[in-house]
Amino acid sequence: MSSEDLTDIVIEALEVFLNHILYVRNLYPEQIFQKRRVYNAPVYVSIFPPLNAYIHSVLRAARELQQRGELQSVLLQFYHDELPLNECFTFEIKKFQPPAEAQGKEEAQSTLLWDDKFFIDFEQQLRNSLYKLVERLNPLAKLPKGAKFKVALNTTQEAFVKFSHSSANQGFPWLCDGLKKEAGKRVISLLPLTRLDSIGLKLNLELS
Repeated sequence: MSSEDLTDIVIEALEVFLNHILYVRNLYPEQIFQKRRVYNAPVYVSIFPPLNAYIHSVLRAARELQQRGELQSVLLQFYHDELPLNECFTFEIKKFQPPAEAQGKEEAQSTLLWDDKFFIDFEQQLRNSLYKLVERLNPLAKLPKGAKFKVALNTTQEAFVKFSHSSANQGFPWLCDGLKKEAGKRVISLLPLTRLDSIGLKLNLELS
C-alpha cells in the first residue's frame, strides 16, 4: 500500500468523524444527514451541498498537507456570535512510518495499516471509535441556537506560506489564525474521545 493510499484513508476517516460529530451535536437538522456504511461501519453523512462543499474544500487542503507530511492536527471548533464556544475537537495526526522504520510500540501501532490488506483491524477500530464517540458526546449540553462551526488545519509557518500562495488554492483562501490560548486565562480539560491506532489518528475534546 502506497503512502498516497494511506493518506486517502486518513482523509476519509476525518470526513467520517467530521460528519458524525456534526450529526451527534445536532448542529443541523437530522434531515440533511443520511445513514450510510463506510468501511462496513454505520455513519451519518451530510447531503446538504453547501456543507459538503465546505468540508470537501477543507479536506482537499488537509490531504495536500498530509501527503507532504506537514499536517499536524485538524481542529473542529464550534462558535456563536463570532465567539468560540467551550468545546473544540482536535484530531492529532501522526506521520506514517513504514514498518521497517518504526521505532517503539507507539510508532509500530501507527504502521498496522501497511499490513492490513483487507482493512479488518481498521474497520473494527472505526466501528468501535464511532460507538465510543456517541457515548461520550451524548452527555454534553446542547449547543446554543444559531451556533456554527469552522475547521482549522495546524501546520508549520513555512508550509502555510507555501500553501496559501499556491495558485491552486486561491479559490478557497486560508487565513492564519493568530489567536493563541494564554496559559492561566482559563481552565481547559482534555477529554480523550477515541483513537485509530492503525492510521495514527487520535481525537480529543477540549472543554473550558
